[in-house]
Amino acid sequence: MIQEEFVAKLLETLSPMPDVSAIKAKGHIALYKGGVIFGKIIEQRVLLLSNDNKFIEVDTELITRLLIPKNKIDQSDCDAFLFKATKSWWLAKSKIWTISATKGFLENI
Repeated sequence: MIQEEFVAKLLETLSPMPDVSAIKAKGHIALYKGGVIFGKIIEQRVLLLSNDNKFIEVDTELITRLLIPKNKIDQSDCDAFLFKATKSWWLAKSKIWTISATKGFLENI
């Protein structure tokens, strides 16, 4: 599967999470939502932001199962991936909010 098809399939799986986009960056493709990066695609690997503020690879078996024809995908696999991605986005968003709120607070002192 070529990279464009791989990214399109992942974006299709993430479609219940509105406004997710994939943007080419140096050496990877970044997954964005609301201007916040929460994941990366490097070759055929998907990495999502973790609690430790590091990008951790999603289980390759799960990603492989998501790539089979849509009518044969187990909904629990889609749900598991969507849950992981949503959690990563909220982690990324909360870190951005915390940084911007702190900066704003410090500027007002």
